[in-house]
Amino acid sequence: ETTRKSSDEEPLSMLAFKIMNDPFVGSLTFCRIYSGKLTKGVSLDNTVKNKRERIGRMLQMHSNSREDIEEAFAGDIVALAGLKETTTGDTLCDPL
Repeated sequence: ETTRKSSDEEPLSMLAFKIMNDPFVGSLTFCRIYSGKLTKGVSLDNTVKNKRERIGRMLQMHSNSREDIEEAFAGDIVALAGLKETTTGDTLCDPL
């Protein structure tokens, strides 16, 4: 078990807490970033399933609309499109 500060300077750690199917985007995985910085295009480790996921499209949700974003920081909630292996309750982090 590792304890990290909620800071953009720490390694990335985030929790997938909801999966939703969107008619325009497809499968969306909602994640809360607990530490670090998430950038579009990076590969992350799913520590629950021992799989690697590539982050493609990142969205910031606003009630009835969505906005494409390039990066997100500690404390943010983001929606990630197209994750294949991640399910509710999984932790994603920087490659070990």
